[in-house]
Amino acid sequence: MNNLKFDDSQVRDTQGLMFSGYGAMQYCRYYLLRIDDAAKVKAWLATVAEQRITAGEPDKAARAATESSLNIAFSATGLAKLALNQHDLESFELAFQEGMASKRRITILGDEAANHPDNWHWGNAQKPVDLLLMLYAKEKLTFKQRQQDEESHFVSAGLSIVEQLMDTTTHKQGDFNLEHFGFADGVSEPSVDGFPKTRNQPAASAQAPKTIATGEFVLGYPNAYDGKLTTVPHWGNLADKFGINGTYLVFRQLQQDVKGFWTFIDEEAKRQQVDADYLAAKMVGRWKNGALVEPGQTAAPKMVSNDFDFTDDPDGTGCPFGSHIRRTNPRGQGLGATVDASLIVANRHRLLRRGRSYGPFLENPLADADAQESERGLFFICLNANIERQFEFVQHTWVNSNKFNGLYDEDDPILGNAAGGNRNFTIQDTPLRRRLCNFQQFVTVRGGGYFFLPGLRALKALAAE
Repeated sequence: MNNLKFDDSQVRDTQGLMFSGYGAMQYCRYYLLRIDDAAKVKAWLATVAEQRITAGEPDKAARAATESSLNIAFSATGLAKLALNQHDLESFELAFQEGMASKRRITILGDEAANHPDNWHWGNAQKPVDLLLMLYAKEKLTFKQRQQDEESHFVSAGLSIVEQLMDTTTHKQGDFNLEHFGFADGVSEPSVDGFPKTRNQPAASAQAPKTIATGEFVLGYPNAYDGKLTTVPHWGNLADKFGINGTYLVFRQLQQDVKGFWTFIDEEAKRQQVDADYLAAKMVGRWKNGALVEPGQTAAPKMVSNDFDFTDDPDGTGCPFGSHIRRTNPRGQGLGATVDASLIVANRHRLLRRGRSYGPFLENPLADADAQESERGLFFICLNANIERQFEFVQHTWVNSNKFNGLYDEDDPILGNAAGGNRNFTIQDTPLRRRLCNFQQFVTVRGGGYFFLPGLRALKALAAE
């Protein structure tokens, strides 16, 4: 398997979500399903794998012509119901086996208090999920037709709906969608070796990690640890080839308190006599338009660049050390003896984000009467070849750490959930730093799960055996 090349044939054996979050497809629904009759589900899977699933496509024109897409992932309980025995399941990584709502994962992720699985809408002991079906379409009519078609097939195929999660928000600013706090989303996405969109970019290396190793996201290929292979799960006649071209999918439903966030920002900005957008940008690490906050700036620049490594801001006076983007990807500072060494370490913990917002967008959260009535937030979906080393590491070691980057007693100002609401945030500045203290939690977990997104060959094997 060390010599396996991620060429066009392997791209076509990989589900399309690996390469795109289908941003051009405005309509989306996530079906969280329970397997009631494994034999019927296998028969349905056989048809899905042959005729209905959306695979990766190397050709740009063919990708652009696609009007709708369907992808499928399984939880550990779902695979068990489809006849994977304990020995086979143990070939999957431990985090996936245990599930996001397990005691150990709760501790690692910091899902306590309001974020505890007991409070979730789905994915807990009360509403377990076996299968995740993701449906996307460009046009409303196409979506409705595809939705009715898919539902008629899976409802009669031994599957029950646990929850339906619908994307209802597409709020554009330039080339980017806005998330509910009002910031451009999807600005920073890793370029991956062998992916169709990055075929002509420089390959990853110790000297110039411009792209990320394929095996950081696709199972069966060399990863960022000197070309080693991430452990590939095995099953049935495919044996250790079962996991090739698959990946692990992390799904978290994150409710955002938009009114609470901007009320806090507005009050704190008045107290400190600074602009509200400036203060919010410091917490996020980017301006609303997606531009990095740099030293000396008091307003957003017109140009947005993602080509930075924080070495031009060693003291955090532009983008604070504890800001959201500096925590989730520290880039070239603080992880190694040199910039290149830091980038290599950071690239071992990258995530491919494939989620989208839900709920109505608030143009003026301080005045809008709907601010507290409708739930809104983010369906956070990411892909990674190793949940523990990638998603859980970022969450536990960077996002939730109260001593990240030399700080003390503070977590991520956006995603953090310190018990008791005693949350703090430091803005490095001269001659004196600013400190925001004792603010509330702005993002709450409402559901979640770990899933396996198989390659097409593995999907067909699940249906056949």
